[in-house]
Amino acid sequence: MIMQKTQMTGLVLVSVLAFLLLSCYGNMQIKANSKVEIIKLLQARLDSLTNNQIVPGATLSVRFSNGTNISIASGLADVEEKISMKPDDIMFSGSVGKTYVAAVVLKLYERGLIDLKAKAISYLQDTAWFQKFRNTSDITVEMLLNHTAGIPEYVYQKELWEVIKENPDKGWSVEERLSYIINEPPTNRPGEGWAYADSHYLILGLIIEKVTSRSYYEVLDELILRPCNLNHTFHSDRRSITGLIPGYTNLTEEFLLPHKVVNDNKYAFNPQLEWTGGGLVSTVSDLTLWVCQLYGGDVLKPESKKLMLTPAPYKTSLFEDARYGLGSFIAETEGIPYYGHTGFAPGYITYVQYLPDYDIAFALQVNDDSSHDDFSLKKYFNTIKKVVLNQNI
Repeated sequence: MIMQKTQMTGLVLVSVLAFLLLSCYGNMQIKANSKVEIIKLLQARLDSLTNNQIVPGATLSVRFSNGTNISIASGLADVEEKISMKPDDIMFSGSVGKTYVAAVVLKLYERGLIDLKAKAISYLQDTAWFQKFRNTSDITVEMLLNHTAGIPEYVYQKELWEVIKENPDKGWSVEERLSYIINEPPTNRPGEGWAYADSHYLILGLIIEKVTSRSYYEVLDELILRPCNLNHTFHSDRRSITGLIPGYTNLTEEFLLPHKVVNDNKYAFNPQLEWTGGGLVSTVSDLTLWVCQLYGGDVLKPESKKLMLTPAPYKTSLFEDARYGLGSFIAETEGIPYYGHTGFAPGYITYVQYLPDYDIAFALQVNDDSSHDDFSLKKYFNTIKKVVLNQNI
C-alpha cells in the first residue's frame, strides 16, 4: 500500500512537472508570438496616423524591462522628395530636453554644487539684468525646476519672431531672450502657483554654467549623454544638423516661419534659441533608452529621484491633469501611472513616457506640429500604450 502510494505520488509529480514544463514553453511561445503580433498591431496603429494624413511621418519606440526595443516608422520624412520615414530618423525633441536639464541639476545637487532651496540670485550675483525681474530675491532653484517661479514665457513674443525672421542665423544670449518679458507681470508669486515657461530653464542653464565653469553641453555630455550611451542624441545649437529630417509647421503666421522648416539642410532659424529649454535632437529609441535609465535606473540616487518625482502642490494645465515635478510630468492614464514629458519645436512633436508599474517606455515623434479639431495626438498616443499593455508582455 505504501509502495503504491509512493508510485502514484511519483506519477503525479512527473505529470505536474510535465505540465509545468509545457506551460512554461507555451508561455515562451506566446511571448514570442506576442512580439510579432505587437509589431504588426503597432505598425497598423502608426500607419493609421500617416495614411489619414494627420501627420506626414512618425516614428515610435517601445522599450521593455528586459531591454528589448521595438522601433518602427510610418509615412514620409520629406513630403516633397517622397523620402520614407525610418525608425532611426532624427527630430527635435523640444521640451523633453528639460528632463536632461533637471537630471544635470540634480546630479550637481548630489555633488554639493547646487542647493535646490537656495535663491537663484545667489548663483547669479554678477547678472545685473536678472535682478531687474520682479521677485527674483524670492525665487529658488527648485521653483525654476518645477515651474512655480512665476517668470513669464518669452517664446510667444511676436517681436522675438520678427527679429528671427530678419536674422535667422542669430545666436541668442539669455539676457536677449528674456528682455522681451522683463516688463511683463509675473504669472504668480514665487512658489505660490504653477505656470510653464522655458524662461525658467534658461535661468537654470546659467546656474549650471556658473557652478561648473563649463558650457551646459559639456556638462550634459559628461554627466548624461556619454554614461547613458545616448549615441543618437545631439546638441541642437546650429541650423545645419546632420541627419535632421524636415518638419512641417502651421505657425507660419504666429512665428513667421515657412511651412517646411528644413530647406537646403538648414533649419528655418538657429535652434540655439531653445538651449536649456530643450536643446536636443534625438531618435525615438534614444528617448526610450533615456527615460528607462532616468526613471527606472540609477542615473540619480534614490533621494534625488524622489525629489524629481515629487510634484509641485498646484494644478497644472497639462493633459490628464498631470502634475509637474522637477523636469517631469507625473500622471496616470486610466489608473496606470507614468513619468515623462512632451516636446514641441516648430515642425515637430514628441511624447515620451515611462510606466513604472510595467517598466516599459514609449516614445513617439512626428514631423508636423499641426493641431486638428477632431483629433488629439495625446489621446492617440494612449491607444498605442493600450496596444502594448493588452498583449500582457
